[in-house]
Amino acid sequence: MQGINGILSFFMALISLFTTIVNGSLFKREIDLNDFELVWADEFDGDSLDRTKWSTQDTTELRRGGYWNGEMVEVQDGNLTIYSKYLENGIEGENVPGWYTAQISTRDLYEQTYGYFEVRCILPKGYGQWAAFWMINSSLRYEYPDGTKGAEIDIFESAYYGTDDPNQVTSAVHWGGYADKHVIASPIYTGVRPTDPYNSFNTYGLEWNEHEYIFYINGEVYARMTRFQAAPSQEPEYMILSVEMSGANGVPADLGTGWAPGSIEDNGRDFVSEFVIDYVRCYQYK
Repeated sequence: MQGINGILSFFMALISLFTTIVNGSLFKREIDLNDFELVWADEFDGDSLDRTKWSTQDTTELRRGGYWNGEMVEVQDGNLTIYSKYLENGIEGENVPGWYTAQISTRDLYEQTYGYFEVRCILPKGYGQWAAFWMINSSLRYEYPDGTKGAEIDIFESAYYGTDDPNQVTSAVHWGGYADKHVIASPIYTGVRPTDPYNSFNTYGLEWNEHEYIFYINGEVYARMTRFQAAPSQEPEYMILSVEMSGANGVPADLGTGWAPGSIEDNGRDFVSEFVIDYVRCYQYK
């Protein structure tokens, strides 16, 4: 029976590849927005976070080597900024010292299956931290054998500041929950890179359909993942923008080999970084 299932899986993979070649996406080099229609966006033109579109923490949440709290989010001058800083006394009234930053998400406010998702942003400078634009579905908590019932889709993660090759980002897809059956797949990269990402705006996008995930930087394909590597999610997913500190239990630590050297403590207690987001836009196929 296992042999038969293996043969069937092989032929299904060939069909998927053939479909990808026929629809032309295997040779795609740039995103064509004429294939899509804009269905959701936040240009951050107000003076506060739009709570009809985003949610964040009202109280402090422990997150790896630091803490998430909505007080670290600001909207002004047409941008959203997520700050990272050390608070000697923590958030007012909580008295929990440590490194603070934040995440915002569209959970319970907006979810979408398939389409194109894009952020325009400047990445935060500093050791031992990383920014990300990602998507997730609550069904990921269950141990499904593949990602069709929900996956964590990391559109980009940035954790290379201070390395010999800082101007890079990575992408990945996770499924099977975060326990023993957790699986992570990495895409095939094309060599496209962001331009001066810690000082200049770049766009990072994801095209997601029933055949594959295609990742973009400034409209150019920088990575892709077909069904050979990860069966695309068939469930609605919500978006997350976040910054995290390396470490655990609120104690900063080195990210490890290949990532940004040192921990956020090496920046000094007066260090403040900014993850600046110009817009987030979501498109559906026409």
